[in-house]
Amino acid sequence: MFLESMRKIVEGKGTRIVYADGSEERAIRAAAFLVENNLAKPILLGRKTEIEHLAQSLNINISRINLCDPESHPNLEKYANDYYLLRKHKGITQAQALAKIKLPPYFGALMVADGAADGMVSGLSSETKPFLPAFEIIKLKPQFKRASSVFVLEWPERLLFFADCAVNIDPDAKALAEIAHATAQTVRLFGYEPRVAFLSFSTHGSGKGVLVDKVREATQLAKQECPDVIIDGEVQFDTALIPNVAKRKTPDSPFAEQGANVFIFPDLNCGNIAYKISERLAKAIATGPILQGLNFPVNDVSRGCSYEDLANVAVLSAAQACLEKASV
Repeated sequence: MFLESMRKIVEGKGTRIVYADGSEERAIRAAAFLVENNLAKPILLGRKTEIEHLAQSLNINISRINLCDPESHPNLEKYANDYYLLRKHKGITQAQALAKIKLPPYFGALMVADGAADGMVSGLSSETKPFLPAFEIIKLKPQFKRASSVFVLEWPERLLFFADCAVNIDPDAKALAEIAHATAQTVRLFGYEPRVAFLSFSTHGSGKGVLVDKVREATQLAKQECPDVIIDGEVQFDTALIPNVAKRKTPDSPFAEQGANVFIFPDLNCGNIAYKISERLAKAIATGPILQGLNFPVNDVSRGCSYEDLANVAVLSAAQACLEKASV
């Protein structure tokens, strides 16, 4: 199982993962789970007394969990100046920088950038979504022009990767190709060989129009960018997933031999709907969204996630940090 293999990678490593939603019940439960299973060293951001009172009411032992209040942290002024230097070209003042970095997702991202933490998980509410802090503070790796996301969908019999389901609303062909490139890198980082399908309502010309043209162009661009990755498109979902269907519809596709495990959706509507259907109706374990293209692991969660989901994203964040360090 995928998640079990990720737990083995991070077990005992002491990877420091910040929870920006530290005073939320699910974050406290997830942090306790990580500590009890020796999977990470969680850091809960928020008012210390508030977190302690909530943990006590839940009968959760947090004695081994690091509690961090941004407003009283010794690095508050340093981080405010760091953020000011990063954003002064946008007209931000020092006073505005100080106010901004008191917000947990901004403070957590600065901790990661400063080396005080190895990764961050955020997003249990609309106010703690980590996208802007990640883009402004963590920033992109040199080979990428945009961030993207991938969901890991796990069943007992298969493991699939869906992208992009959280970040890029209506990517053009170049953006789709870059999403595929980033996702292939993520899949390889986790120890799997990507087989990438660019999804459409059309398979190899069975449909026509601008929507098909975009996916077809993205496929060609991705093949140029990633010549060592198995890529095909435009293809329908069943063609990409099931070899027997591919053999009937397009026998020259690589998916006629072995189905795809990476699915690039043409827009955010398709990707987000597909992963939620897979999770809620097809009973997949959905973990993510895992943000891609960033210098350090900063990951989002669905506002409706369970504490188990929150712990799983922390495990993947820790695995990203461990595997990236090992690959350097």
